[in-house]
Amino acid sequence: MMDFKRWCILSIIVMGLCFWLISCSSKSLKDQRAQHEIEYILEPGAQVAVSDGVATFTGTFPDEASMQAAQTLAKKTKGVKSVINKATIEQKMQVTTDSVSMAH
Repeated sequence: MMDFKRWCILSIIVMGLCFWLISCSSKSLKDQRAQHEIEYILEPGAQVAVSDGVATFTGTFPDEASMQAAQTLAKKTKGVKSVINKATIEQKMQVTTDSVSMAH
């Protein structure tokens, strides 16, 4: 009779440990899925990392519109609770040439 009680207690402890391990790993799996979904639409040069439901953008976006689109998608992505933007917008250099006339 005593062996049966020990076996039941041990089984309950093992099952509890298994549930705890599964719940910890599924959280990071949610983050991975969210990150992959957001990365799919990112422009080259921009990155996203998702941790504990927080999507953090870094790198460089080509323009304001693409940065806003990525943030909007991230906010709508399942598993994302908030968005942090540490990214920048690519600085486009404008080169102007002045015509110089030379008299001979």
